[in-house]
Amino acid sequence: MSFKKLSIMLLSAVSLAALMSGCGSSAKEGNTSTTALDSVAKVDESTCAQCHGSAYNSQSGMPIYSEYVQSKHFTQGVGCQGCHGGGAQHNGVGPIPYTNPDTAGKCWGCHQPAFLGKYNANKLPTAIEAAHFTNMTGAGVHPAMFVSTNFQNGCTACHEPHNPLLGKGAAERKAWASSGHGDINSPAFATEDFKESTSCIRCHTSTGYSNFLANNWTTPFPSTTWAMAGDTTREVLTCRTCHVNDSFTVKSAPAFVAPYNNNKNPKTFPSASKSNLCIACHSGRESSDTIESVTDFTNAGFKNSHYKAGAALMYMASGFDNFTSATTKIGTTTYQKTMTPDNVSVPTYGIAGGVTSTHRKLGTTLINGDGHNPAVFVPGSFDDNGPCVTCHLNANGAPTGNDPATGRRPATGHSWQIDGNAFTQVCINCHTSEQGVTLTADNFQTAFLEEQAAGFTDALGLIQNQLLTKYNISYNADAYPYFYDELLPLKNGSKQQVKDWTRGTKNQVYGKRLMGAAFNLNMLTKDAGAYVHARTYVRRLVYDSIDWLDDNNMNFSTGATALTALPAVYTKGSSAYTGGAPYAGGTLTTGTTASMAYLIGWTGTGAWSTPERP
Repeated sequence: MSFKKLSIMLLSAVSLAALMSGCGSSAKEGNTSTTALDSVAKVDESTCAQCHGSAYNSQSGMPIYSEYVQSKHFTQGVGCQGCHGGGAQHNGVGPIPYTNPDTAGKCWGCHQPAFLGKYNANKLPTAIEAAHFTNMTGAGVHPAMFVSTNFQNGCTACHEPHNPLLGKGAAERKAWASSGHGDINSPAFATEDFKESTSCIRCHTSTGYSNFLANNWTTPFPSTTWAMAGDTTREVLTCRTCHVNDSFTVKSAPAFVAPYNNNKNPKTFPSASKSNLCIACHSGRESSDTIESVTDFTNAGFKNSHYKAGAALMYMASGFDNFTSATTKIGTTTYQKTMTPDNVSVPTYGIAGGVTSTHRKLGTTLINGDGHNPAVFVPGSFDDNGPCVTCHLNANGAPTGNDPATGRRPATGHSWQIDGNAFTQVCINCHTSEQGVTLTADNFQTAFLEEQAAGFTDALGLIQNQLLTKYNISYNADAYPYFYDELLPLKNGSKQQVKDWTRGTKNQVYGKRLMGAAFNLNMLTKDAGAYVHARTYVRRLVYDSIDWLDDNNMNFSTGATALTALPAVYTKGSSAYTGGAPYAGGTLTTGTTASMAYLIGWTGTGAWSTPERP
C-alpha cells in the first residue's frame, strides 16, 4: 500500500471519528485565542446541516437547522458562517469563531442603524428600525428605544437567534411592542433620561429593573445608575426585564417590600408568585405614612404617590385613610377594618375582619372554592402566578380561551390589555351580566367597564369640585406638582403650588387631611384602572375624601354634597337598583344616575345602604 493511499485512509478515519464524537459534544464549543477569528476559512454550508440538522436549540427547544431555514438569514444568503464565522477548524470537534455571535457583536454589526440605512432607498429608518434605534446618538428630549447601548450585544434577550422574526415568542414580541411597556413615546420612558436618576432607574429602564431584582429589591439602588458620559439612549421595558433570555423563561422574584417614606415605613406585600415582578413597579412610591410624617403643613410641598399604583390599591397599601379615628364605628364595624385588608390574603399587614377581595385572590390558592364560581375556581385553575399575571397576561389552568387548543390568550396576553380575550378567559367566570344585559367579549367594555369608569371619573370630578369651591385649590393632572393655590398671585405668569395646606388656620390635623384628600385624588387619577384593581377600597377612598372635604367631618354627607354640587351628574331615586343588584338582573331605579350608584352604597336587593358609605 502506498504512503499516499494510507494517509488518505487515516485522514478519512480520523475525520469520521471526529465527526461522530463531535456532534452534540461540548468539545466543539469555544474560541481560540491564537487564531484571527474573522480570517478562519468558510466551508460548504451543507456540512453544517450534517450535525445541526438534528441538534436542538436549548433555548427554544426547536431543531436548530429547521428554525434557521425558515429565517431571512437563510433566504437572504447570510449563512451559518455569516454569524458564527468560518467553519474550517470546526469539523464537529474544533473551535468555531463565534459560539455566541450576539455577545460577540455580530448581530449588532449588521443590524445597527448605519448598516441598515444602506438597504433603504430613502436613507430613512423603517417603523421597526425607528422603534429599535430612535435617536441613538441624539441629544435632548427624545423617544426611548428597543436597543439602547446596553442592548447592542443583547439581541437574543428578545429574539430567538436562529429565526429572529418567526421563532419562539414572535407573536408575544409584537403584542409587547403595542403595549405601554414597549411604547417608545410613553412618558414613563421618553420624558426624562431616567438612567441618570438614582430614584427612577429601577422601574423606568430595563437594565435598572434587572439590577434591582438581581439585588433582591435592594442595593445598589438607589445609590447608583448605569449612565455613562455620551450615552443618550433611553430604554423601554424589554423582554429582558421579566424574562431570562430567548427561552423566555420568567425570572423568579421574591415578595416586594415597598420603601415608603424613604424606607421609614416599609410595607411588605404578600408574595404573589410571578406577579411579584409587577408589584415592584406598580406599588407607588409614597403612602399615607409619608403624609403622616410631615410636621408643618403650613409650608409643605405636595407628597406625590407616583403613578399607576395598581398593586398598592389592590393590596390597600397606600391610600390616605386618616380622616377619622381608627375606632370610629362604621355600621357594624370600625373605620380601621373598612380600610385595611384581611390578614388571610395579606398576612404581612392585614387584620382579622379586614376587607376581602376576589380580585386579590386571583392567581393564588385562596381562589380555590371561591363562592363566585366554585365549579371553576378549583385547584389547578386560576390559582398560580398572582392577580396581575392572571388578569393582564394569562390565567393558569383556565377552562376557556381564544385558542381552543390551549385555552390561552393570543400572544399569551403580552398586550396587557383587559380586552375581549381577558373577558373570555377570566372575567366571565364571575361577571356574566350587568343590569339585565348578558355580557360577552364584544359588549363587556361598553356594558360594564365603561359605565364603571364613568362613575369613577365623575367621583374624582366631585373631589376636584370640593377642593376648588371650598379651599380655592385647583388640580392640573398634567402639571406637577398638580395642586395650585387660586388665592396667590401669579408668579412669572404661572400659578403657584399649594404650600399652606392649613389654608391659614394653622391647624396641622386639618392640613394633613386636606393634603390626604389631594393625595387620594392624584393617586386614583394616575391609575386609570383603579376602579377595577380595588373596587371597594377605591370607592371608600373617594367617598371619605369627599365626606371630609365638604364639612371637615366624617358624617356620611357625601351623597347630599353630590346632589348639591353637581346636580347634572348626581340624582337619587328611591333605591339604587330595581329588581336586585345589577349583576343579578337589577336595573337602575328611575331617578338614580349610574354615577350616584357608584358613589354611595347599596345592598344586594338594590336598596340604598345605611349608612350610605360603600
